[in-house]
Amino acid sequence: MSSRFLRIIDRVSKGVGRATAWLIPLLIFELVYDTGARYIFNAPTEWSYDISYMLYGAIFMLGAGWTLLENEHVRIEVLYERLSRRGRAVVDALGYLIFFFPAVGALVYFGGKFALKSWMILERAGISMWSPPIYPFKTLIPVAMALLFLQGVAQFIRCLSVIFRRGGR
Repeated sequence: MSSRFLRIIDRVSKGVGRATAWLIPLLIFELVYDTGARYIFNAPTEWSYDISYMLYGAIFMLGAGWTLLENEHVRIEVLYERLSRRGRAVVDALGYLIFFFPAVGALVYFGGKFALKSWMILERAGISMWSPPIYPFKTLIPVAMALLFLQGVAQFIRCLSVIFRRGGR
């Protein structure tokens, strides 16, 4: 049952990450379009800034779980690479317990409060003249962090299985 649970989490992270990757060409198109409109036709858009930070934020947040699954987050490997497989699992497990779970848990909790408050007032972005609704974007914070937290749970369980496996190196 445990390995099935881990595979489900992995599939969700990978699926959300792959779906989110489709936002990258959209972001590139939006930036190229706005740059052309601004510098070639001297007709800047009202909506470009809002769309670009929302797309970039969505890509960054929703891709975090898949990045963790693929072990692609930044790590200082000066000592880490010299450790045995079990040693790396111990370091990773401690990192999850001391840093990851408290930080990501706080982002889920406070991000949820932040998003709820935004929904209650139907908040709009006040940066540009376009002023789009911002509450759906703010909802991505707790959702994406909850997905990242779940992937962290899966990775932590994997660390424990390496640590407590007989003869694990």
